[in-house]
Amino acid sequence: MLKSLGSALQLMRYFTAQQPAWGVRELAKASGVHHAVVHRVLATFAAEGYLVQDELGRYALGLRWFEMGEIVRHTVSPTEVVGPVLHRLVEESGETVFLSVLDGDEGLCLNIAHSEQQLRFSIEEGQRFPLHEGSHGKAILAFLPDAVRAGLCAQAQPHGEPVERAALDAHLEQIRTEGWAYTCEESAPGVAGIAVPVWTRDRQRVAGSLAISGPMQRLDEASVPRLLDVLREAQRKIEGVVGLLR
Repeated sequence: MLKSLGSALQLMRYFTAQQPAWGVRELAKASGVHHAVVHRVLATFAAEGYLVQDELGRYALGLRWFEMGEIVRHTVSPTEVVGPVLHRLVEESGETVFLSVLDGDEGLCLNIAHSEQQLRFSIEEGQRFPLHEGSHGKAILAFLPDAVRAGLCAQAQPHGEPVERAALDAHLEQIRTEGWAYTCEESAPGVAGIAVPVWTRDRQRVAGSLAISGPMQRLDEASVPRLLDVLREAQRKIEGVVGLLR
């Protein structure tokens, strides 16, 4: 029973911001699960309101996930505290700010406050990202246990190419030493970012990151010292209230 439930939930992971709707045979091909099983799982989730069907018979996530997501959102990152902290950080930095959490072997953007600048970095709440690219990922990766970090680095393939391990390891060591990460044009062309890790309340493990991202012509290395002060102040406030960080 539990194995079947686990398999059914694995199929739900295929519904992403990049591909929010699936046909039965399409999902069966992508997942390697027999189409009859996929049909039964999707129909069951649809009957309970977790999926809906469009006019072409394709399935998309239903509002029950939204309801549950709102419960998690308010539990994990209380909006009455996190929201104002992020918006204050936007005012002080002039750039987009976002809070991410570690979820499995990926990062997950949990909260975001957008810059009012016309040219700005774009990421969405709920978007996942690899940990080996960008300051927001590396601020997490650098502080993972040695064995976990080594395994993730070995699998890393930025832009489809094998990662240069020596350079990555050296950068992660620098991040651990300094306590913050700065990257330029790793997550997107023309984009730079600075991030700090967000720790559990007992300070025993890294749980996520808090990042400022924007065009590299505004967010250059000369801006780092000024931004670090406000970023660390926001980091302290968020670590004190985020429910997940226990």
